[in-house]
Amino acid sequence: MFIPESAYGSTEIPSPATKTTKTTTVFVADITCLLCSRLIGTAVDPHWPPVCSVLIQLEGSGVLRRIALDRLRCPDCGGNTVPTEVTTRLLRHERPIDWQQEQPRRGRPPRWLVAQRTAGDPRAHPSD
Repeated sequence: MFIPESAYGSTEIPSPATKTTKTTTVFVADITCLLCSRLIGTAVDPHWPPVCSVLIQLEGSGVLRRIALDRLRCPDCGGNTVPTEVTTRLLRHERPIDWQQEQPRRGRPPRWLVAQRTAGDPRAHPSD
């Protein structure tokens, strides 16, 4: 079971409380209909069981929506829903990487650059 792609950019899931941790534990559950056994969608929530509403990505959709639990019904038959498989996942919060600014460095630096760095030239060190 995977975390939906839209959960990574969602502002509905809280960020970690401390600056040292960059992950948040979320619960991911497959939601199915109790009457017709169809898959309704995938629910993502930082607490399980959810209290009043849940973030859900409906089957065939690409976005997360917050739906109240009493409104969560099967769109085909109108039956009640139940979580079938609940797993915990780590949701990583990382800054986006600008690959134009952070070019990968390959191999050993040239001799002239090493000489500049040892001489103390400030232009030789990359700016962080």
